[in-house]
Amino acid sequence: MRYAAPSLVKGFTMKSLWGRRLATIAMFVNAVPIEAQYSVQPNIFPPGTFFVDGIPVGCGGVTFVLDPNLNDVGQAAPGIIRLNPNVLGALPTTLKLFWVSHECGHHVVGFSENAADCWAIRLGRDQGWFPPKAFDEMIAMFRNNPGDFSHAPGPVRVQNMINCYRAP
Repeated sequence: MRYAAPSLVKGFTMKSLWGRRLATIAMFVNAVPIEAQYSVQPNIFPPGTFFVDGIPVGCGGVTFVLDPNLNDVGQAAPGIIRLNPNVLGALPTTLKLFWVSHECGHHVVGFSENAADCWAIRLGRDQGWFPPKAFDEMIAMFRNNPGDFSHAPGPVRVQNMINCYRAP
C-alpha cells in the first residue's frame, strides 16, 4: 500500500495544543521494510536513515535504535527512540507509524502517555496515514490491554485517541 508523501511537521508550533515547538518528522515513500532492517543485535539509525515499510521516518535530530531485546514496542529517551522490531514487524504499516510517532511524541510533549498518543494520532490524521478505518486495527490491538501505572486500559486509551482524532 502506498501512502501520499506527507510533508510532515517542519518545526511549526501548536500553541493551542501543547504550546511547544513540534519536532521535525519526515515520512515519505519507497525504501526498505522494517523487518529487513534488524538483526539480533540492536541496529542504530542516525537521523534521516530510518524507514518503516519503505517510508522514511524522522523525529528531529533523534536517533532510532531497533532493539529486539526491548521489553516493549518502543521507548523514548533523550535523543533516542528504541523500537522492538519483533513487535513492530507483526503490525500493519499504519500501527507501525503510530508507534513510531507515539515515541516521537514523547520528545515533543514529554512523559504523558495520553499526550503522546494524542500527538501521534493527530499527526497521522493530519498527514493522511491514519484514516478513521485504522481505529479498527487500534481497537483490536488494545482490546485486552489492562493498562499499567502510566497507561490507561486499552479501551479507555483508544477512546481518548478517538477524542483527540475528532478534535480540531
